[in-house]
Amino acid sequence: MPVTKERRAPRRTHRTPGTIPAEAMLRALMTDAGAGVLLVDPAGRVADLNAAAARLLALGVARARGRQASELLRTVVSGEDLVRESRRRAHTEREARLTGGDGSDLPVLYRSYRGGRPAWLVITLHDLTQHHRLQQELRRHERLATLGQLSAGVAHEIRNPLAGIGTSAQVLLKRFEPRDERIRFVQVILDEVGRLDRIVTSLLQYARPRTPALHPGELAGCVDRVLELAADQIAAAGVRVERDTAPRLAPVWMDSDLVAQVLLNVTLNAVQAMPEGGVLRYEIRKVRRRVPPRGPGRRAADRQRNGTGRRAPQKLEFQQIRVSDTGAGIPRGVLAKLFDPFFSTKPQGTGLGLSISQTIMQEHGGAIEVASQEGRGTTVLLNFPLEKRYGQRRRSDPHR
Repeated sequence: MPVTKERRAPRRTHRTPGTIPAEAMLRALMTDAGAGVLLVDPAGRVADLNAAAARLLALGVARARGRQASELLRTVVSGEDLVRESRRRAHTEREARLTGGDGSDLPVLYRSYRGGRPAWLVITLHDLTQHHRLQQELRRHERLATLGQLSAGVAHEIRNPLAGIGTSAQVLLKRFEPRDERIRFVQVILDEVGRLDRIVTSLLQYARPRTPALHPGELAGCVDRVLELAADQIAAAGVRVERDTAPRLAPVWMDSDLVAQVLLNVTLNAVQAMPEGGVLRYEIRKVRRRVPPRGPGRRAADRQRNGTGRRAPQKLEFQQIRVSDTGAGIPRGVLAKLFDPFFSTKPQGTGLGLSISQTIMQEHGGAIEVASQEGRGTTVLLNFPLEKRYGQRRRSDPHR
């Protein structure tokens, strides 16, 4: 009797209704994500990235694929490698300032996720330009509102008694013999009176900054002036100065005295961060930076719109002074408070130097930004707008 083989139905792979392959899911997320997304393979190369990431890095998608991620995710801090740090942890989240393919710099919230064997990385980048600007404006208005109420009273209630104390101490100093031991105590009084007077002056300057008198000038000249003023401190600390100025830079509309004040404050901070010597480097160059649609010095008629009908962020040209040192760097917790009034890590500091510098830069229509990492030094960026009509409008308006 012939044996009949039992027919078996072919195996079918069943997919739970509503599920999609992981690859398609990742592709959909990368396409629709508002943040920049990069997929980095175990060899450290960019396997894929979305359009948002290419836009933030100022590179085309095709040019970025296959390149080393460390080359694309460069920061303004020399020697920093975000990708290498990300491979050491399952999850990383921090703020960083990236240098784009067009030479621009951009503050981002950097997140990385490590997974698989060998390990792959998924990196996301969120543009923090608008967020930082809003935070700075909010802090500035809050500080000015508080200090503006105190400034007039401080000028009269503190300066007048200080003048009396200083005058009395000077009279006492003349009555003592040259070898009298009491002279050193009187000198302490005079030194402290001078320090308090400087604090009051800084407070009033911060609360009521004078309007810059803008004229076209060269930023390199301001650097020369500051290096001459700080020559003794630089030499005493054993600091070597390096300079790199791009050729054929156009004049910048600025108040050279106020710009020199900002540069001197930044320079002295850098020198004090290198008590055992180091390198202080100045770079002056032209950069393009993303700014909100109604940034400083722009008119309502300048607005541009993107395909959705919304106002698009502008990319404006700036001249940038980059001041970098090889000091100890700034702890992350301190970095967030640098521009807060009266915050200082120096025993004799007033805590108003960087606050005043920030106000001066904002009055110029520009910005001051600080990037640092402990053990790798600090970089300060001073950005000045290159819109000629902005300077002309400020100079010709007597009510500003």
